[in-house]
Amino acid sequence: MTKIEQKQNAKRKEILMKLLPVLENKTLDELSVEDICSIADISVGSFYHYFEKKSDILVALFTRTDIHMEEHAFPKMTSKNELENIRIFATEWVKFNESDGPERSKMISSISVTDQSMRGDTRSPIKVLTEHIARGQKSGTIREDLSAERLATMFMIGLRGLGLDWTRRGGSYSLTGYGKDYIELLIRAISKQQ
Repeated sequence: MTKIEQKQNAKRKEILMKLLPVLENKTLDELSVEDICSIADISVGSFYHYFEKKSDILVALFTRTDIHMEEHAFPKMTSKNELENIRIFATEWVKFNESDGPERSKMISSISVTDQSMRGDTRSPIKVLTEHIARGQKSGTIREDLSAERLATMFMIGLRGLGLDWTRRGGSYSLTGYGKDYIELLIRAISKQQ
């Protein structure tokens, strides 16, 4: 990533972080581009420099998670034990959500996803999780009574449920601390029973 791209990403993140508190009480549809610019203390021209259209704000929120996973989880997922790779995946997902805070998680949880590109099964984290589950099924460590796609979807529903509980409780407990045991329950649920 070039320095210019890094600066643009940093500015997008800054805009998003300024919007999060407002988006706790209003939907993006209730805000005009001018409202967003006022909140973020930028000009309308600057807004269109960083976002092509208003709905790109939602895309940017989802994309931040994907980028984190691509940079921090995927490179670590090199074990021959696919259950360990999935544990790494889940741990990084939990760490990112905790570091981003309950406000962002709350907003993401409340979004109705109509944009096909934001559906879970088309995004890189779900694709990678599905691939690791399929490899675990081939190696005999992951249950085969459900498809890899179905198990990946169910696994993510479990992770999102944990994140939603943490969000609804205002981040009152350590997501990574509690998540460690929760991740082990999810791992056992997808493991092949011996």
